[in-house]
Amino acid sequence: MGKIKKNKDGIYKTVIYFTLILLLADFVYKTYFGITYHTREKCILYANLPRWLFLVYEFTVDLFMTVIIGIFVGTLLQKNFTKYKRLYPHNQLTAFLYASVIPVCSCSAIPMIGAMQGQLRLRSIITFIVAAPLLNPFIVALSFTVLGTEYAILRIVSSMVLAIATGIFAEWVSPKAAISDPEKLLSCTSNSTCTVPGKTVYSETFRIFKQLVPYLMIAGAFSLFFEFFQPAILLEKLQIKEGPLSSALFILIGMPIYFCNGADILFLQPLVNYGGLSMGSSIAFSLTSTAICISSFMMLLKYLGKKLTIQISLFIMATIFIMSQLIGIFNI
Repeated sequence: MGKIKKNKDGIYKTVIYFTLILLLADFVYKTYFGITYHTREKCILYANLPRWLFLVYEFTVDLFMTVIIGIFVGTLLQKNFTKYKRLYPHNQLTAFLYASVIPVCSCSAIPMIGAMQGQLRLRSIITFIVAAPLLNPFIVALSFTVLGTEYAILRIVSSMVLAIATGIFAEWVSPKAAISDPEKLLSCTSNSTCTVPGKTVYSETFRIFKQLVPYLMIAGAFSLFFEFFQPAILLEKLQIKEGPLSSALFILIGMPIYFCNGADILFLQPLVNYGGLSMGSSIAFSLTSTAICISSFMMLLKYLGKKLTIQISLFIMATIFIMSQLIGIFNI
């Protein structure tokens, strides 16, 4: 059994480093010849492959490789960060930072959450709970590689503002509230994406990657559809590409959806890159589909109580809407 596991790790390791070499070579090639999405006709593959086959490669194989490396980098960051106990949270800021580098389901932080109730104010605990699904190394890496620097920075800053503001709001409206049974609140389920103890960074990378494959396939299919039918024109006509209506619509769309480990980024990739969706609406969708989706709402409802959960949910929605409008106003 141990030999089989070792062989699998060897295969995973080989695939990861081979993929990294391919992506680096692709980056150097495109940089040297000045090849972008708008000048891809200069690419040797574009010139020698049927258009449909090149698009399949671009929207599936290329995306798969990018995601694998993004998850691998995130896994390395997570594994090394959690070695340093002194980095555990002491206030809202450190609660946000710690929540941003652990798995989305926060299983590895269960003992720390229990300690929080006796040592930290409610605002810091709420900050941690809100921040945990919004950011982790996988999400940050995917943000930069799939949607670019602008989206990644906005995602990080918006997540910090939302998590800290929600913590302050929760303590203000209900200063004596407490979270019951933190182990149950953040316990793993059969559908979770918790890190399994003992796994190597290579096997963990592929475990998470396998969970994202359906979203990758959907993203690839959407990209192909958008490439041929140019939905940017439709978004323009319906006036839902940007502005208040667009933000409100994507907040409502995001609520019944639960995305984890950056699946929302894969969902947005064709909408942003080929549909012209604004950064404000993109951030609104990402934050809503991870911070206050239906599954998160039901969990909070059980452990924070009906009144506080509704208050927090409405505050999160309002804050996300305001932030998305500010992003649009300042043309970020």
